Amino acid sequence: MGRLSLTFYKIKLAIISLTFLTNLLFSQNLQIGGYSKYLFSSSKIKGIDENLIDHTIHSRLNLKYFLDDKITFSTSIRNKIVYGESIEKFPSIIDGFSQKEYFFDFDTYLWKKKKSNNYLEVDRLWFDLHYENFQINLGRQRIAWGTGWVWNITDIFNPLSILDFDYEERPAVDAIRFQLFPSIISKLDFAIKPAKKRNNSSVALQFYLNKFEYDFYFMFGYHLQRFFSGLCWSGDISGAGFRGEIFFTDAPDKIKFNSQNSFSKEHRKQLSLVLSLDYTFENSFYLHSELLYNNIGKIKNIGLYSFDALRIGLLSPSRLNLFYQVGYNLSALSRIDLISLHNPYDQSFVLLPIFSYSLLQNLDLSIVTLYFNGKNFAEYSPNGFMFFIRFKYSF
Repeated sequence: MGRLSLTFYKIKLAIISLTFLTNLLFSQNLQIGGYSKYLFSSSKIKGIDENLIDHTIHSRLNLKYFLDDKITFSTSIRNKIVYGESIEKFPSIIDGFSQKEYFFDFDTYLWKKKKSNNYLEVDRLWFDLHYENFQINLGRQRIAWGTGWVWNITDIFNPLSILDFDYEERPAVDAIRFQLFPSIISKLDFAIKPAKKRNNSSVALQFYLNKFEYDFYFMFGYHLQRFFSGLCWSGDISGAGFRGEIFFTDAPDKIKFNSQNSFSKEHRKQLSLVLSLDYTFENSFYLHSELLYNNIGKIKNIGLYSFDALRIGLLSPSRLNLFYQVGYNLSALSRIDLISLHNPYDQSFVLLPIFSYSLLQNLDLSIVTLYFNGKNFAEYSPNGFMFFIRFKYSF
C-alpha cells in the first residue's frame, strides 16, 4: 500500500510539474529566443608546423518571464562543443571557457576528451524589479559601462575584447545593481560585485547626465584593491560620433604578481584614456578610429606584460594602441569590414577582414580572417594566420 501511495504521489507530482512547464512555455508572459552557430577555423601559428583545424557548435537559449508589469526574471544558457586539434595541442585553451570571476558556479563540462569537450554554462540569471523611477537587478547580469566601442577602460565589470567576435553577449557578473532615474536626462547607477576573495570585490557609483546634446557619465568606486574615478562622454561633431573615456586609479605597486614581468615597481598613479571617432557617409561607407593611452604602459618587450596588465585593469600593456576600421554595405544583405589593431612602439599589428551575408531571414554567414604580425615579445605576436567560417541561425 505504501509503494502504491508513493507511486501515485510521484505520478501526481510529475503531472503537476508537466502542467506547470506547459503553461509556462505557452504563456504570453514568456519570451524565448536564442541561436545556434557552427564555426569552422583553420589556424597557422609560428612555431607550429601544421595547420590546426577546429569545429565549434555554440548554442544559446534566452528566457525572459514577466511575473507582472514590475518584476521580470531572465536567464540564458549557452552550450559550447569544440572538436579539433587546438585543444589537443594546447589543452589550457579550455580553461578560458569558464569565467573565473563568478561568485556562484553555474557551469560544468559535460565531457572532456583529448580532442573535444562540451562546456555548459548559465551566464545570465537575474531578477529585475522596476517601480516608478527606481530599478534593482539582482543576480548574474551584464553591466555595460563605458562609451568606447573597442576599449572600455571604465567598464570595470565586463570590459570588451574586439578579438572575441564569437561571444557577442560578453560574460556577465554576479552583482546587485540599483538604478535611480531622477529625470529623463539623469540617472544614478550603483553596483556591487562580491567575490570569493574579498580583495577581488568591486563597488562603483555612476552618475549620468545629458547636457549640451552630449551624454556624460561620472563614476568612482573601488576595484582591483584600489580606489578609482572616471569620466565618459558620447556625442557628435558635425555628424561624426565622438566618444571618450578617462580612468584614474591608484598605483599598482601594492598588488602581488607571480611573474617578474609585472607592474609591481610602478609607483605612479594609473591614468588611461580612450578617444573614439566614427562617421557614416550617405553611401554607407563607414570610418572608425579609436585610440587607447596608458601612462604606465610599456614601450619595450610589451608582450611579456600582457597577463599582468589585465590584473591591474589595463586592456593593453602598451602605452599606446590604435584601432582603425573601414566598412561598406555591398548590398542590402551583405557587408564587408576591414579592422586593424596597431601598436606604434613595436610595430606589431592585427588585421581583421570580415565579410557577412544574410542567407535567409534568420540565417547569417560570416567569413573572418585574423592575421597577427609582430617580432618576438611584441604585443601582437607570434606571427599567425586564422581563418573562420561561421553559420548562425537565430530564433
